[in-house]
Amino acid sequence: MRFIPRAGYEPPEQWQTDADGLTTQLNAAGSDIERKNIIDKKPSHWGKIKGELLVLSKGKCWFSEARDVYSHLEVEHFRPKNIIAKNLDSSEREGYWWRSYEWDNFRICGNVGNRKKGNFFPLRSDSIAATSATRNIDDEIYYLLDPCDEDDPDLLSFDMDGKAIPSDHCGEWDKQRVEVTIEKLKLYHEPLEEARREVWDTCNRLINECENLAAKFHTNPSATKRQRIRDIRNELRKMIGFSAEFSRVAIACLENSKTATSRKILTPT
Repeated sequence: MRFIPRAGYEPPEQWQTDADGLTTQLNAAGSDIERKNIIDKKPSHWGKIKGELLVLSKGKCWFSEARDVYSHLEVEHFRPKNIIAKNLDSSEREGYWWRSYEWDNFRICGNVGNRKKGNFFPLRSDSIAATSATRNIDDEIYYLLDPCDEDDPDLLSFDMDGKAIPSDHCGEWDKQRVEVTIEKLKLYHEPLEEARREVWDTCNRLINECENLAAKFHTNPSATKRQRIRDIRNELRKMIGFSAEFSRVAIACLENSKTATSRKILTPT
């Protein structure tokens, strides 16, 4: 997971006008059944800006950083668009139907995670829950990690087996958030873990090659060795770049290696 910066993005004017009209219809509806019918009749509206949202993540799922192995990518609603939302224990409360057509509630997510998450949006037991009457989402204390919150992606890390795990610096609450996110978004999906293992193995191989070449270069310098070291470093920098698939896995591998190579790559220049 990488932070998805949305500053400066606005959906097309006509799309926003249509979204505002649909929200007005939802607000005017006299029952949950009417609201559900409005939402069910216009599911394609959020899909109209899918391409623009994908540009923000360089074509990757905002939660998993996958392009293909997490199934096809969809526009999902971070706070569930349905009439009900589910708590951690599967009990129900009022959903966020009033945010169905608010684009800043949209995230790009692979079909696997989107289907698994469903209506779940669990809050901490002491949290205020926003309702259609209050609509105060700012005071909610929620479990799920949000790729649009610049602090959340750093809480999620990975191990050499490709498994999603809490970062070392997570406190108890953050650890719970990571574990719930892994479960509710199915970040343990086997093809995901396999793809992450491949990235880790590639990254680890390049680190080892670079370290061995550096040691040989010190005793027997050559232009060929020096160039290969530079090429490897560039490969590693590409692997941790925002555009790279599973870049957080490469970052985790470099952090785990604690080598001169990793320090070189991870230290900003």
